Amino acid sequence: MKYSALLFLALLAACSCSQPATPDNAPLVFVGTYTGDLGFVQGKAEGIYTCRLDTATGALTVVDTARGIRNPSFLTLSADKKKLYAVAENGGKPGEPYGSVVAYRISPSGRLEKINEQPSYGAAPCHIALDAGGQVALVANYATGNVASYRINPDGSLSDSLCRVQHPGKSPWAHMILPMPGRTGRVVAVDKGADQLFVYALENGKLRRLDSLRLPAGAGPRHLDFHPSDPTLAVVICENNSTLVSVRFDAQGLHPQALYTQTTLPPDFQGKNTCADVHIHPGGQLVYGSNRGHNSIAVFGLDAASGRLQPLGHTPTQGETPRNFLITPKGNLLLVANQNTGNVATFRINTKTGQLLPTGLVRAIPTPVCLKM
Repeated sequence: MKYSALLFLALLAACSCSQPATPDNAPLVFVGTYTGDLGFVQGKAEGIYTCRLDTATGALTVVDTARGIRNPSFLTLSADKKKLYAVAENGGKPGEPYGSVVAYRISPSGRLEKINEQPSYGAAPCHIALDAGGQVALVANYATGNVASYRINPDGSLSDSLCRVQHPGKSPWAHMILPMPGRTGRVVAVDKGADQLFVYALENGKLRRLDSLRLPAGAGPRHLDFHPSDPTLAVVICENNSTLVSVRFDAQGLHPQALYTQTTLPPDFQGKNTCADVHIHPGGQLVYGSNRGHNSIAVFGLDAASGRLQPLGHTPTQGETPRNFLITPKGNLLLVANQNTGNVATFRINTKTGQLLPTGLVRAIPTPVCLKM
C-alpha cells in the first residue's frame, strides 16, 4: 500500500506538470485551503491560491499564493470580481475563542491584497457569502452554531459585526448561509447539527429569524443551491445520511417544504461516506453532489416544475475526499477539490446526459477545500 500511494502521488505530479500553458488573460480561480492541523484534517497548504483556468482545455495554472491567513477554508467574491472575502477556520481554543473574516482586494494580475480582518464571533467559521446587494457579508460559524453579519464599507473593508444569532438546539452546527435569489432581504442558513434550514430577514444588515424546515433527525444538511431560473426551488445535500433533498419555498421565501429525497450513493456501496457540496447546473436540469468516501460526483436530473430528482450515475473524482466544486458559467466544465490527495481535477460536462468526462488534467494543490471563479 505504501508503494501504491507513492506511485499515485507521482502520477498526480506528472499530470500537473504536463498540463498545457494557460493564457495570461484566462479567468481566475481562487482556491481556499487548510493550512494547519485541525484534527480532522492535516492542512498542508500555504494560504489562498490564485489560478488561471483555460476554459478551452480545462488546464489550471497556479499564478500566486496569498499567505498570512490560517485555514482559509471558504471564499466568496464581490459581484464586480474586485474583492474577495475569506473565513479563517480557527477558534474554539483557550486564548483564541474565534476564527476570523478577511477582506482582500484583487489586483489585475490576480494577486490578493489584504484590506482588513475581523473576528468571526464564533468558532470554526466555515462559510461566507454576500447579500444580494453586495453590502453585507454573512458568516456561518460551525463549532458554535451561530451566524454573523458584517457591513462592507465603500473601500471593500469589513465593519465589525452588526449582529450575531445563535441557532437553537442542543448541538447546532451552522454550515452555510446565503441570500435567496430574487428576494431582497431574505437569507437561508443550513445547520447540520440542528437538522434544519433557517429562513432569516436581513434588515439594515441584521438577521431576524422568520421560518424553518426540519429535515430527518441525523440527516445533517450541509450545503444548498438555488435553481438558476426558479428561485422558489432549491436542493440541499445532507452530509450524514448521504441524501439530496429538493425543497420548495413560497413566493416570499417562506414556508419551505421538502419535496423529493434521493440517495447520493449507488445501491451496492457498503463503505463510509459523507457528502459535502451541491450545485445545480446553469441549464437548470442537472444537479451534482460530492461524496467523500465513495469519492465521486453524483449526477441527478432535476424537473423544476415538480422538484423530482432522477439519479443519473456517478463519476470518480480522481482523488480522495472531494469537497467544494465549481461549474463554469457556460456549464461545460466542472472542477473538484480533492482535499486528502491535494489536487483539483477538471471534467467536461455532457449537457445532454449530465455525465462527466475526465479531461486528464489534475492540478496539485495542497489540501484544497473551496473553489471560486
